[in-house]
Amino acid sequence: MTEDSPTIAPMRTKATPSPSPVRTPVLQSVWTWFWVALLAAGLPMLAVYFSRMWRLDHYQYFPFAIGAVAWLAWTRSDRYFYAPARLTSLVLVFIGVVAMLGSWSVRSPWMMSIAFVCFSAACLAVMRGPKDKSLLVLALPLFLLIRLPLGFDQLLVIELQRLTTMMSSLLLDVLSIPHAVTHNVIELPNRELFVAEACSGIQSVFTMAFLSTLIVAINRRKLWLAPFYMVIALILAAGGNVLRVSMVAVADQWMSLDLASGWAHDILGYTTLAISAFFLWSFDGLVMTTMHVTGTTSDEHPDNPVLHLWNWFVDDGQNVDAVGEYYRSNQPIKNPKELGLQLQLARWMGKLQAKPIAIAMAVLGVVLVAVSSSSAMRVSTVGVEEGAQGMFVEGLIFEPPIEFISSGNNGFELSQHQQARNGDNPILGPNADAWQFASDINGVQIRGQFVLSQTYSEWHELCLCYQIQNWKLLNRVVQETNSFSLAKKNNEPPPLAYALFGNDSDQRGHLWYSAIKPSGAITHPPELPGRLSGRLSLATEGLDEVIEPMMMLQLWVVAPEKLDASTINRIDEMFDGLRQKIAMAVRAANRGNAETVTETVATEVSP
Repeated sequence: MTEDSPTIAPMRTKATPSPSPVRTPVLQSVWTWFWVALLAAGLPMLAVYFSRMWRLDHYQYFPFAIGAVAWLAWTRSDRYFYAPARLTSLVLVFIGVVAMLGSWSVRSPWMMSIAFVCFSAACLAVMRGPKDKSLLVLALPLFLLIRLPLGFDQLLVIELQRLTTMMSSLLLDVLSIPHAVTHNVIELPNRELFVAEACSGIQSVFTMAFLSTLIVAINRRKLWLAPFYMVIALILAAGGNVLRVSMVAVADQWMSLDLASGWAHDILGYTTLAISAFFLWSFDGLVMTTMHVTGTTSDEHPDNPVLHLWNWFVDDGQNVDAVGEYYRSNQPIKNPKELGLQLQLARWMGKLQAKPIAIAMAVLGVVLVAVSSSSAMRVSTVGVEEGAQGMFVEGLIFEPPIEFISSGNNGFELSQHQQARNGDNPILGPNADAWQFASDINGVQIRGQFVLSQTYSEWHELCLCYQIQNWKLLNRVVQETNSFSLAKKNNEPPPLAYALFGNDSDQRGHLWYSAIKPSGAITHPPELPGRLSGRLSLATEGLDEVIEPMMMLQLWVVAPEKLDASTINRIDEMFDGLRQKIAMAVRAANRGNAETVTETVATEVSP
C-alpha cells in the first residue's frame, strides 16, 4: 500500500429496519365501519333514554361523561380502528349484542344503554396510541351512564338522606345548636330544614362518582383501583352533604342568613362539591406517592414472584423501565407458529380487510339504525316510573260498589267519585276509582284523595309516581297499625306503607298506600321503596307461592302546615279500616257472594 493510497475506514453495517405494515386508510377499513355500525345502531333508542335521564337531576352529568371520553380517546389514540382481537373486546361485543337484541325485543331504552357502553368499551379496549397499549380505562366514566336498575337509585336516596340527617344532627349537637329530628327533617327553633334530594346532595354523590372514574381515566390508573376511588368519592360526598346541611343551620341560628334557597344555596352547594373534589384529587396524589413500581426491573429477576406481582398491580404504564426494555429487545423472536391466541386472532381478522366487506359493514350499520329507529318509535311515551310494559295485567280484581265504599266509614267522608277504565287516566293505572277524602280531626280539616287502582302484576311503589311530580321524598316507612274492628282471631292486618313529601312551597304531602290480592289478602309492603326491594320481598315469601296480581289503594293528603303525630295516627286508623273493608268485600265477591257484600261487611264494620 503506497502513501497516497486512501485510508480504508472500517466497514459499518446498519440493520435494515423491517418494513412497517401498510395500513388500510381509515375510511376504507372494515373495522372502522364495524365499530361505527355498532355504536350508531342504538342512537334512536339512546335519544329516548337520554331524554329521560335529563329529567333526573342526579344523572345530568352524562353529557360531560360522553364528551370527556370522546376527547380523551381522540387525543390519546392514533385515530385508527382495530379488529376486536382481544378476549376482553370480544366478550364486551357479545354482551352488547345480547343487550341490543333484548332492547329491541322488549323495547327498553335502558338495555340499549348497556349495549352502547359495552360497544364503546370494546372499541376502546383495542384502540391504542403512542403511550397506551389499550384505552380500556377510558370506558370507566361511560359505565355511569347506565341508570341503577329496579329503583335502586331511589333506595340510595333514602339511605343517603338518613345518613345525612343523622350526621348533621350529631354535628349540630357538637355546635350546641338546638334542634329536633323528625324523619328526615331537622327542626330548628324558627324553621325546618328538609333533608331531601337537594339538601342531601344526591346530585353531588353521583357527580363525585363520575369524577372518581374520570380521575382514574385521565391519570391512567390501574383498573383495580377504580372501586377504591369510588368508595372514597362516596365518603367525601357524604361529608360534603353533612357540611352543607350544617352550614345552613349555623347560618340561620348564628347569623340569621337563609342559605337554604336561592343563589346562596347554589353557591354553598358548589363550594362543598369543590371541597370534596379537591380531597378526591388529593387522594389520587396519595395513591401516586405510595404505589409505584420498584426501581429494579422484574425481567432481571424472574424468580422473584413478589416483585412481579407488585409491579403488575401498580404499574400504570407511565414508568419508563429502560433496563427492562433493553432486556426484552435482546430476546429471541418467537416462532410465528407459537404466537398467542390474540395475535393469531388478529392475523385471521386482518384477512377480512376487503372493500366489499367494508361496504357490507356500512350497509349493516344502516340496517341496524333502521331497526333501532322502528323500535324506538314504539317505545311508550310513559316513563318506566309512570307505568311500563309488564307492570299491568288485564281485567279487574274488584268492581267497587260506589255507595258501599262511600258510606259507613268511621269519621271521614268520601265524595265526588270519578271512574276511569281502559287506561283513560294512565297516571292512576289502567282502571281506577277516585274519591275526595274529607275529615275533621282535632279541629283540623283534612282533605285529600283516595284512589283504588288495578290491576298491577305486583306491588307498585307509588312513591316514584309522586317524585316525578316534583315532590321530594323526605321519608318512607312501613307503619304498624292497631287492630281495627275487623281483625279476626287476634290476627292483626299487615302494616301499611307511609311516605312523607315536601316541595319548594314548604307544603307537606302525606301518602298512605297498601295492596290487596284477588283472594282478599292484604299484602305486606316492602321495607324499602324501589322495585328492587319489591322483588326481594317477593323472593323471600317462598318460591312455591303463586304471585297474584294486586289492587293498589292510596290516600294522598296535602297539608299547608305540619300534621302532628296524633293526626297522622288517626288517619292511619281511617285508612286501615277502609282497606280492611275493601279486602272483606273482595273476599266476599270471590266467594260468589257479591250480592251480599254490603250486608256481610256492614254487620262487621262500625259506622
